Amino acid sequence: MSNALQVRVDGVVVGSLWLDDRKRFCFQYDKRWLATSHMPLSLSLPLRREPYLDDESHPFFANLLPEERMRAVISRNLSVSPNNDYGLLEKIGGDCAGAVSLYPATDEFQPEPAAYRQLSLDELDAIIEELPRRPLLAGEKGVRLSLAGAQKKLPVYYDEQHFHLGLGDAPSNYIIKPPIEGLDGTVENEAFCMALARAVGLDVPESFIHRHGETCVFVVKRYDRLAVAGGTRRLHQEDFCQALAIPPEFKYETEGGPTLVSCIDLLRHASIRSGKDVLSLLNWLIFNYLIGNSDAHGKNISLLLLPKGPVLAPFYDLVSTRIFAHYGLASGLAMKIGGISDPDSLRKKHWELFAEEAGIKPRLVLSRVVELAKRIEEIRLQLFNGSFAPYRCDALYRLMEFIGGQTENTLRKLL
Repeated sequence: MSNALQVRVDGVVVGSLWLDDRKRFCFQYDKRWLATSHMPLSLSLPLRREPYLDDESHPFFANLLPEERMRAVISRNLSVSPNNDYGLLEKIGGDCAGAVSLYPATDEFQPEPAAYRQLSLDELDAIIEELPRRPLLAGEKGVRLSLAGAQKKLPVYYDEQHFHLGLGDAPSNYIIKPPIEGLDGTVENEAFCMALARAVGLDVPESFIHRHGETCVFVVKRYDRLAVAGGTRRLHQEDFCQALAIPPEFKYETEGGPTLVSCIDLLRHASIRSGKDVLSLLNWLIFNYLIGNSDAHGKNISLLLLPKGPVLAPFYDLVSTRIFAHYGLASGLAMKIGGISDPDSLRKKHWELFAEEAGIKPRLVLSRVVELAKRIEEIRLQLFNGSFAPYRCDALYRLMEFIGGQTENTLRKLL
């Protein structure tokens, strides 16, 4: 294990990760963690003394890494093969989603001291402009950031006045998401959908649009961070693909990824507030259908692994993808509802079939669809004409038109 990585949760050593002689992932819990903690690194890796060999742990760690084009650019910048998950974790695993961090397990390795560098708005603009060429600032001295997903993101520390770049193992508390290249209005789209979700009762983090000069970005508070006396504490979390041991390349149901039923079953068996969390996930499903989010897959829902036990995390990445159909984006559902992946084909019988498969009373599911559709219809114009009036753009007009049509059609089918 000379090439081992030390795996930590909120700074405490959980175990060691290494490659065997066939370059397969192996993970073993630290004896002190087993003696003092009841919390596993992942629900897919229950606490035990024996090591997890032959890639049993690979899905959990692979899901910590960026995907697609962002991964390719980072790999090139760091001179690491795009398929080398272990090498990427070694280079950028210092501040991952949740509380996980990975560091070389050698006496010679000394992490950069934790510190924050305040950024002027001009400096922030320059960093954001550089993200397409240097995602997550890969290669910058003292910066070891990793966030899963395909979209460019920048973790920062925000004190309600200034943005700061975290160095060493200093935790970020917000994430900046620039516009997606080739799609218009993604910042306004996500900001509106998140605000609408909050207004109708979904549990979502605080978020806002930041504008400065030509820069317009979406800024969202990290739900996996907790403000404490003297700083910021990381909260351990994992997405549903990690909890179900599904590699990130199979995150969509059509590729073998999580289904709605498997996600609900996971909550029933793992969450310490399973009844509440199953209903929350039902609201998430309905909301995504009503706003036209066809990218609501298993990596876009997570569990917080708290000392008292797992709970469903606040929701994130709520974006209407169907308003970009003219760009060729897929419009099918990421997870089927009652066996149907075409959202326009959904009828009352499909909602009822989903309910039966998920072990939920069909009447409850149908009433929640109707209730959320009516609530969204009541609030969307208030938001559009109120706090989002300064951000009106073609994408927001299309979004308003789509949601209005979606709620009207849904209510007509169900009432």
